[in-house]
Amino acid sequence: MSRKEEAYQYLKSAILSNQLKGDTPISELAIAEELKMSRSPIREAMRKLESEGLIVSYPSRGSFVSSISPYDLEEIYELRILLEEWALGRSFEHISAEELSELERKFSDALEKSDWELIHTADRDLHRMIVERASSKRLQEFINILNVQIERVRHISAQDFNRVQISYKEHMEIIQNMKAGNLEASREALRNHLRSVADSAIEVVKYRGNV
Repeated sequence: MSRKEEAYQYLKSAILSNQLKGDTPISELAIAEELKMSRSPIREAMRKLESEGLIVSYPSRGSFVSSISPYDLEEIYELRILLEEWALGRSFEHISAEELSELERKFSDALEKSDWELIHTADRDLHRMIVERASSKRLQEFINILNVQIERVRHISAQDFNRVQISYKEHMEIIQNMKAGNLEASREALRNHLRSVADSAIEVVKYRGNV
């Protein structure tokens, strides 16, 4: 791993886990001293994080962890809904019933164990499959940027068992409609799921304040 990548992973992990909260100033010098490296790879890592929307920089003030407000989340999820619905239309014929059955098994196993991380893994696998089978490099780039920002809220809401059960039901509806070959019902189930996730995430941010 290069020094730039090391710095990038260190800062990204700290931001996504909310160890570095929104509006926290980031000092190149302090990070360089902590990681025992020069400031150059820190600067490069911060530029990459800025391109992903995790850091904002001001010429006269320095760099800060970006904050996410309820309005920001609403916008992020509206964009994700538009992009994933489009992706589903392109990928629908390229996802097999066998693959969907395997995802069903993963979700059922996660629910049985009441394991949020397993639910998250199965969730990621389904949405990734929908996006990747759409065969659009630009789509994947846009979705990745949105998902990086969403991940910051996911860590906060991960302990809500009710959300685990709701997520299971929502994903089953998507998968079952896809297995039945019903594109419009699959789109509606996907849209309803993402709106439900958005509502939950927005409530978390309203309760805790900007992330």
